[in-house]
Amino acid sequence: MTDVTRYLHFLKCCLNGQHVSEEDIAGINWHDLLSFAKKQAIAGVFWQGIQQLGHLRSNKPTDDDVMEWMAATIRISRQNKKVSEKCVWVYNNFNHEGFRSCLLKGQGVALLYPDPTLRHSGDIDIWVEGGAEKVIPYIRQFKPKAKACYHHIDFMRVEKIPIEVHYRPSWMSCPWYNRRLQQYFAEQADEQFKHVVSLHGEAGSLAVPTWEFNMVFLLSHIYNHLLHEGIGFRQVIDYYYLLRQGAGKSIAERQAMGDTLRHLGMRKIGGALMWVLGEYLSLDSSLMVLPIDAKRGKVLLHEMVSGGNFGRHDERTLSGKYDSAVANNTQRLWRDLRMVRHFPSESLWEPFFRIYHFFWRKRHS
Repeated sequence: MTDVTRYLHFLKCCLNGQHVSEEDIAGINWHDLLSFAKKQAIAGVFWQGIQQLGHLRSNKPTDDDVMEWMAATIRISRQNKKVSEKCVWVYNNFNHEGFRSCLLKGQGVALLYPDPTLRHSGDIDIWVEGGAEKVIPYIRQFKPKAKACYHHIDFMRVEKIPIEVHYRPSWMSCPWYNRRLQQYFAEQADEQFKHVVSLHGEAGSLAVPTWEFNMVFLLSHIYNHLLHEGIGFRQVIDYYYLLRQGAGKSIAERQAMGDTLRHLGMRKIGGALMWVLGEYLSLDSSLMVLPIDAKRGKVLLHEMVSGGNFGRHDERTLSGKYDSAVANNTQRLWRDLRMVRHFPSESLWEPFFRIYHFFWRKRHS
C-alpha cells in the first residue's frame, strides 16, 4: 500500500465519522500526512478524524504530532473567522452601493461541513449583478488598473485576502455549452441574490447559492481548474458535502439535476467525479446524479494527487511559474493535449477560447 493510498483510506474514515482501527492508520507518518494535507488544503478534514484516535494503542500521533496538527488547524480556524467577517463586509458594501450580490464558494460552501471553521478558506469570490459593462467601470473607479478577465475582475486585498468580483460565475471554452451555461446563470440569478443565510459564528448574513445552483457552478469550477491549472481534494470534498446535503431530494429531483449537467456539457467530468467520490470517499451511490465513469475518474484522481490544491504542487508544471506569455501558453497547450482524449470538447476549444479572450481583454483593458 502506497502512502497516498493510506492517506486516502484514512480520509474516508475522517469524512464518514466511522470508527478507526489500528489497521486504518497502519504505516501512516503523521508529519508526512500533514504535508500531504497542506498541499491539498484539507488539514482540517483530517483533524476531524485525528481527534478520534485516543482509543488506539499503535501508531497513533505522538504529542509532538498532535501539537503540529493543532497549530495548523488553529491557523485555519482563525483565518476562517477573519475571512467570514470580510465576506459580510464586502457583501454589505456592494448592497449599500445598489448592487445585488452573492458569495461564491468559500464561506458559503463551508456551511456544508460538520465544522465550518475547519474548511481551508481562500479568496473572496463575489458575484455582482450588472454584467461586465457595469461592474468593470465601477471597480475601476477605485482601482483604475484592475485586471479583468472573461468572468471576473481583480479588486482590492483586505487584510491580505484577495477579492475577485465576478460578473459571470464561471464559463466553458466550448461556445455552445458556454452559451447554455451563461443562460442558466442568468435564469437562476434572482434566486441566488435573494438566498440569504447566516454564516457560522457571529460574522453576519449574506446571500449564497442554492443547492441546485451549486451543483452546476461547483462542477464547472472543478472542470475549469482541472483543464487549465489543476484541481485538488478540497474542491472534491466540497462537492461530496454538497451531494450529501441533497440527501433529502427526491429521485426525480436528482435525475433532473443530472439532465441539467448533461445539457450543460458536464457529463464526462461529472461521471469522473462520481467515481472518485464513490471509490475513495465512500459516497452513497443513491446520492449520485450521474453515472460513474471509472476511466475518466482515474485520470481525475491522478491529476488531483499529482497537482494538489489548484495544481500548485505539480512537479510537471512547477518549471512554469511562468515569467512569459509564451511559456504560459505553451504549458496550456501541453495540458490541452494531455486532456484531449478524456475531455475532447473543452480541450479542443480551449486554444480558440484563449484567442477570443485575448481580444476580449483588449476591449476591456
